[in-house]
Amino acid sequence: MFYHEDCRWFTGYKPCQYKRECRSCNHYKPVKTRIAIVSLEAMGAVLRTTCLLNPIKRKYENCHITWITYSPSKALLEKNPFIDRLMELNSQSLPALHYLKFDVAFGVDKSIEAGALVESLNAERKFGFGLDRNGVIRPLNSEAHYQYDVGLNDDLKFYKNEKPETQQITESMGLKWIRDPYVLHLSQAELDLAAFRRKEILKISPGAKGIIGFNTGCSKLFPYKKFTITKSIELIMSWRKKFENHCILLLGGKEDEERQEAIKSAFKDDGMVVNAPTNEGLRSGIIWMQSVDLVFSGCSLGMHMAIGLRKKVIAWFGVSCIQEIDLYDNGIKLQTDVGCSPCWKKSCDQEKKCFDHVDPSRILHATQDLLGHPSDK
Repeated sequence: MFYHEDCRWFTGYKPCQYKRECRSCNHYKPVKTRIAIVSLEAMGAVLRTTCLLNPIKRKYENCHITWITYSPSKALLEKNPFIDRLMELNSQSLPALHYLKFDVAFGVDKSIEAGALVESLNAERKFGFGLDRNGVIRPLNSEAHYQYDVGLNDDLKFYKNEKPETQQITESMGLKWIRDPYVLHLSQAELDLAAFRRKEILKISPGAKGIIGFNTGCSKLFPYKKFTITKSIELIMSWRKKFENHCILLLGGKEDEERQEAIKSAFKDDGMVVNAPTNEGLRSGIIWMQSVDLVFSGCSLGMHMAIGLRKKVIAWFGVSCIQEIDLYDNGIKLQTDVGCSPCWKKSCDQEKKCFDHVDPSRILHATQDLLGHPSDK
């Protein structure tokens, strides 16, 4: 038998997606460059890193991309047409990673684990961030120095830097930045399921013509990136008064189940507030989000998912840096009105937190700007 072992689609394990004899297959695509991307966590940052895929494909023609990440982030990268091999970093995959040979490796994360992995990969050229033998993160190429400096200088990061993270990581990898979008791909079956869920939500919500998605939670590491239950209820009440023909879909992960139930209980007699399941997994959560017209969120994974789905987005910022997020002209960013923002602190001794300084009227105006024509009341 004859095989094109250098073809992008060939694995030597089972027939490729085209299921044809190699000798006569017109999908033969010889790989010129084998690339490894190391982007492990946090999950929102992993999804944001997909902005590198188009620049990589432009620079490295006929490349084969292996993406290495932790298990929780795999659902964000599944079905991505740019990724040829998706590998979960664990004790089972390490022997293969140490054996495989790459032409180029991109180290996106600035962490000991990611840096050590990048340094250990068998790759001729490496870009981004690695690790020295003392456990100190280091830039691997001259282009990565700016982002390296941003991470070490609060004045530069908080006030002087004007580059979004997408630009920073693209340039750090020695790639040309032209504002490439995230790549979050849904299959046709998933798109059909999202359309079905939307239809069912509107069916059970009397008079509803649209859906506002409210991402209720955030990472446990930064608890002040989410509204309190009380403030969430107040916002939903304001939406319901101003946008009577839009129902509200509560979106969140399994860690948000109790708070979403508490929020929903305040509207138990209102069929226009719907609680999306929190225990069906991340991929299902993405499909639920696909069903809405607009997403309101703090600077969290939910915001990045909405950006990846190219939804209309209202994102508010307190802890994090507003200038580092690009909504791609498809949303509105709201900076909390407090002098100590941004701070990137995991705890806060202020009596009023940054989320207390986000005026609901600003959110309503932003909603109107993005959706238009609210119901009159």
